[in-house]
Amino acid sequence: MQCFPKNLFSSNRNSIAMLNRLIPSQPRKVGTSRIVLAFMFRSVPRFVLPVGMASVFVLASPANAQISPDLPNPIAAQNPLTKTLSIFRSNMQDKIMKAADAMPESKYSYRPTKDVRSFAEILTHVGDISYILCANAKGENPPHAMGAAKGTKAEIEAYVKGAFAYCDGAYSGFTDAHLNDPADFWGFKTTKMFILTQVGNHDALHYGNLVTYLRINGLEPSGGWF
Repeated sequence: MQCFPKNLFSSNRNSIAMLNRLIPSQPRKVGTSRIVLAFMFRSVPRFVLPVGMASVFVLASPANAQISPDLPNPIAAQNPLTKTLSIFRSNMQDKIMKAADAMPESKYSYRPTKDVRSFAEILTHVGDISYILCANAKGENPPHAMGAAKGTKAEIEAYVKGAFAYCDGAYSGFTDAHLNDPADFWGFKTTKMFILTQVGNHDALHYGNLVTYLRINGLEPSGGWF
């Protein structure tokens, strides 16, 4: 009851009394229903609208605060669609590199259950797929760098960083005019835009894993524009 305004029930009584004066006194079957409906439609907007508006402002403020003022604006870019995809990808990859740096090497073998990848295995998987997808977008075979050593924390970080740098070249050399060019996604016929979208999508998917591993081990994630 505490969530309702203090004068809600007095307003209820006043509304019913007013309606009783307006409606003729002869017997009717629908009088009570009309009173209840009238009260509902009169009272609900006064209560719900302010609460709804307050909720919007409460939710909007934290969301705005989480966006960096340095977030690039793709509108004026020479290839705005490709730039938009690249911004999302770069955002996720910055988060991934900071997650890789935050986790101590002693925890790189950590996995919550035996059925999932370890922290190190997720990072190398992200690097592998980044090389494969960006080579696909560039129309070339995956580079020999995929055979680099991936044993220590330093080696894994260098491998993932190299994969992300390779993708930088794929996006920077791409134009919007070629987004609809045909591409192959493990046998599925699609477009270059689909491939470029999947790079950031795949990064985001596994960043969610990395964040969980960090949190379980008492570490804070960081990085990115948003």
